[in-house]
Parts: sequence; structure tokens; C-alpha cells
Amino acid sequence: MHSLHIFTLAIAVFLFVDALPYERPKVHTIPLKMKPITRRWAYNVSRRATEEITLNQDRPDLSYFGEITFGTGEPQELNVLFDTGSADLFVIGVECDSPACSRKLKYNSYLDDSYKDIQRPFHVEYVSGFAKGSCSTTDIKIGSLSVETQDFGLVDTISDNFADLTFSGIMGMALSSASENVQLTPVTNLINSKALDQPQFSFMLGRDADKTPSELTIGGSNPARYDANSLTWTNLADNNHGLWKIPLDDCFVSDQPLGFQDRIGSIDTGSASIIIPSADAKTLYGKIPKSVALDKGFYSIPCETNIVISLRFSGMTWNMDHRDFILKEGENCFGSIQGIDTGSDTTWIIGIPFLKNVYSIFDQDEFRVGFAALKQP
Repeated sequence: MHSLHIFTLAIAVFLFVDALPYERPKVHTIPLKMKPITRRWAYNVSRRATEEITLNQDRPDLSYFGEITFGTGEPQELNVLFDTGSADLFVIGVECDSPACSRKLKYNSYLDDSYKDIQRPFHVEYVSGFAKGSCSTTDIKIGSLSVETQDFGLVDTISDNFADLTFSGIMGMALSSASENVQLTPVTNLINSKALDQPQFSFMLGRDADKTPSELTIGGSNPARYDANSLTWTNLADNNHGLWKIPLDDCFVSDQPLGFQDRIGSIDTGSASIIIPSADAKTLYGKIPKSVALDKGFYSIPCETNIVISLRFSGMTWNMDHRDFILKEGENCFGSIQGIDTGSDTTWIIGIPFLKNVYSIFDQDEFRVGFAALKQP
């Protein structure tokens, strides 16, 4: 979920700790699924532990989230969105009286023996909303992975757009330098404590229509899920501001290159759409017969279209399944690529519609993103 980042002098410190070397850590994997949350544990022959957590979705293929356990004494399991487009962790507290907080599970700090209020306001902005409250710390667990004294925001006010979402918080997975609240992310803390085999995490985002599993792996990747020979790395762009921004070579509409140059793709598991500058959207949809521009950057398209959208990174072209491009609402269809202000004429936010088509690996040591072809189930 792309956010508006506020930077402080602490950025230099964050850049250092994000790149700290690791020595002989363990590997931990967290696969994700789209069924009601269950949990299973698997252990490899080597010293690394693999843990699998199933994720729920608010609507098919639009958001992927799972449980984090907050606190000690009376630990509390709450659903959070795993978001590579931001770097702050927050959870809604019992004192939140915003309309969007109703009907959500909430964190109760009075039941948590590890909770500490660090006397600083918390505020985070997203393209589609905000959350604010107080900065705090507690112990958390992601599956069997434990992080002591983790920074998080205890939120008492959220914007209305969170009302229809099931999850109770967001776990940012960008680099810690992108934090708006001087937080170290849980992943960075796990790397610094040498709890992981590699300073990486990976996603496989399943497609509900195909009943394919969804999986988050922390500490490396799951080779059983992708073709290693197809793995292609792209280094982060300069001036990435702590986000997973990589150069985008070009975009194709049914194999026809659009000729875009100097575009940057921000890889964002928290975005339900692909968001691009309005001018680029006009060019793209101009190649799709009978497409019509609508409000809020959306375009209507014929439901029977078989257009294939492709993105090229580091010379490798990745096709999107046409089902991921077509959004159906009743008898109407819309493109999952949205043309709105991204804060730059060259920045694209590459969200779930593309990421369902690749296995993605995020490397905090080499500052790069890898894509690989998914293995067929």
C-alpha cells in the first residue's frame, strides 16, 4: 500500500541496520493461502524451520492477510495485511471509536504484559487513507517467529475507507528507512537478531478462481513454488526512498510495446490494482478497443476482451493472466490498471493483479527484487 513517506535524520541509521550482515541464521518460511486461517508446520532436513500460515481475503484476490500474535500474558491473535508498499506496523486498539473500527477485532493493551507506550504520536498516510494513535512496543509472533520489543502503532483513529476491510492492522514490509514513525520493521528486526537464513522474504499470491495457494516466506524463498532457472533479479532504483522500486523496461498490450522509458515500478503487495500516471493509462487503454475512461482513473473494457498485458523487468517479460486484468462488476467490466496521480510522471505502483502471475523475492541485503515463473500445481 503505497504511502506518503516522511523522512528524518534517522534514515541514515535505518539504512545501516537494513544492510547489516547476517551470519549463519536460520531460515523461516511463511506460506499463505486463501481459505479460512489454519496453520501447519514443516521442518526441513537442514537446520531451517519452515512455517506456513493461511491468509484470508476480504474479496477474492484483492488483499492477502494473516495472523500476528501481539503481546504476552494474554496473547492476542489479530489479522494484518502484509504490505511491501509501506514500512510501519499498526493495529487497531480497543479505544478506537472511528466508524471504521466497528465490527473489527481490536488489540487490548491492558491484557498485554509486554506493552509499553513510548510517548510519541503515531501517524501513517496511505494513498487511500490514514491511521493515527500512539507509538508503542510489545513482543509479537508471526507464526513461530518471535520479535521482542517490536515498534508498532496503537491506533485510535482510522479513515473511513478501512470500514469494509476485515483485517485489524497493517505490517509494512518495505525497508525501515521508509517508516513514517522511526520504526524498524519486523523483518529488519529478525535479520538483525540473526533469526533468518537469508535477509529475504518472498510471496506467492494465489488466484481464487484456480484455488492456488498463497504463501509468504520469511528468510528466503520456497523453491518448490517456482522455476529457479527463470529467476531474474532487478536492483532497486536510485532514490527509492526505502520502497521496493525497480526500473520498468516497458509495458506491452498483446505483445505490442508501448515504448515507455524511464519508468519505475514500486512493487506493492498491499495494492489491489496497478496504479499508473494518467497519461500512461491513456496510452495503454488507447490500444484496447472500446475502452472508455471513467471517474477515479478507471476504464471500462469489453468483458469478452482477451487482451494480454505484459511488463518487462531486466529484459524479462512477464505476462498477466487476462483474468487478472478484467474486473467484473455485474454485467460491466473494468481494467485493473488505474490511471491516477502516483506522485510522479514515471512511477507505477505494481500491485496484486501483476504479482499473482509471478513468484516474487525481496532481498534486503542486495537491495533487489526477483521474479520467477510459478510452478504449476
